[in-house]
Amino acid sequence: MEIYIRSRGFSQEEGYAWIPELPEIIRKNQVYELIQSEVFSLFIGRYGSHLLLLITGLDASERVDFRDRKIRNSVAWIGEDSEENEQKIRAIAAAALRDELRETLRTEIDQAVIFDHDHGFKIEADISKLSVEEVINIRDFSANTNHKIGKNCKKLRDELAFEFEEKTLPKGIGFNNIPLVIVTGIQNQETLIRAGVWRGLSSSLRLEVWEEYKKSPNSLETQPENKQKIQKNNNLIFMIIFIVLISAFIIAFLFLQPQLK
Repeated sequence: MEIYIRSRGFSQEEGYAWIPELPEIIRKNQVYELIQSEVFSLFIGRYGSHLLLLITGLDASERVDFRDRKIRNSVAWIGEDSEENEQKIRAIAAAALRDELRETLRTEIDQAVIFDHDHGFKIEADISKLSVEEVINIRDFSANTNHKIGKNCKKLRDELAFEFEEKTLPKGIGFNNIPLVIVTGIQNQETLIRAGVWRGLSSSLRLEVWEEYKKSPNSLETQPENKQKIQKNNNLIFMIIFIVLISAFIIAFLFLQPQLK
């Protein structure tokens, strides 16, 4: 999997940026519109043949900017949609959702990023270690495909982490080109539902229990090819019926007109 880091330098001119660059999968799918990146947020999405895991809001332990504000690091893992990569993403996500293990992840990223006078910041350590090399305690029972949302609280984060360790991520019709998982700060319920998220936790929600919801047909998901074909066929049928009705009306009008005279 490819790993990307977002951080910043000290001065005002050395603002937040991605190394080596902003991942296209994040920009194209407007991921930042669905999370509050200033706080700890976790995002998993399947887009085409790729999986994305994004974790934001990891405070640096010592580095601050010119206004003495703690610098927040973000990291993204992007890889082919394979069983091996999915297991790694689930393992990393489960660790990040558990408070004590998230601290370890934060420290590892923090130690890898340092100030740099030429570019603001740079990656000093080998960040490939941030990718799980050996997946343990990960099982592959079939995913529960019901869509659920709830309050971003420790209880539900722990339950979601356990689900990652036990079950695969859902895939197939209805689970491609959408955010599968969103765990974030302030985000309203309507946005999570409109996005069609499979598992969504937000600090704005009040109930500390999972609530199932029915996915809207107007979600962000790109329609599967077969659904697009069905829609096109339906449009063609409606057009034919419309033409037939207009033709019948014209014929009837022409037939009745001499009789009216």
